[in-house]
Amino acid sequence: MAQDLLKDVVYKRIKDMIINGSLPMGGKLSESALATRLAATKAPVRDALRRLQSEGLVQIKPKSGTFVFSLSDVEFKDLLEFRFYVEAKAMSLSLKKNPKQLVQEISAILDNMDYCISNGSTVEYIRLDNLFHEALFNWCQNPYLTQAYSLISSRMATIRHYMGSNDEHMNRSYQQHVTIVKAMRENDYDTALDALQGHILPEFGAYWGLL
Repeated sequence: MAQDLLKDVVYKRIKDMIINGSLPMGGKLSESALATRLAATKAPVRDALRRLQSEGLVQIKPKSGTFVFSLSDVEFKDLLEFRFYVEAKAMSLSLKKNPKQLVQEISAILDNMDYCISNGSTVEYIRLDNLFHEALFNWCQNPYLTQAYSLISSRMATIRHYMGSNDEHMNRSYQQHVTIVKAMRENDYDTALDALQGHILPEFGAYWGLL
């Protein structure tokens, strides 16, 4: 029991370090260095890295070592396309099945985002950004869509942290969230979809395309 708990703690701490950028994207990982940093043995670190590999946060390259994930331009485009398709469908189902609950949740998140913009709380804004997009799945009542999003949610959280220090991106992101929420309050799925498309896909103006 204690060993399983230790494995979970080490896994969560390494995952958090990847998402918040303490272990940067593309960076090489050392089991020994991580074990020393976390005051743990190599066994739970090795177990954590295998779990993180299954989530796409870690890449193990034969004869090269273990690395925090990185994406080529093509891979990133594919990731964003997948993200848009599953979020768009989840948003559609949530608006049909639980519109009041969805709008209530994302409106509360948006209010907190506004506070973060006003106070320069970048880290908290990024956390809320993750919650905003997760909310689209909370009310769709389709476990397969939710599972599909879980395949990429940690990588997207990592990428948001990577970009989060850019004030231009954060302000633009906030305005896009405002547009999405306003459209959903009015039950205007088409406008919400257009705004989501512009928020996620570079070919429709998403900020990712400028990086």
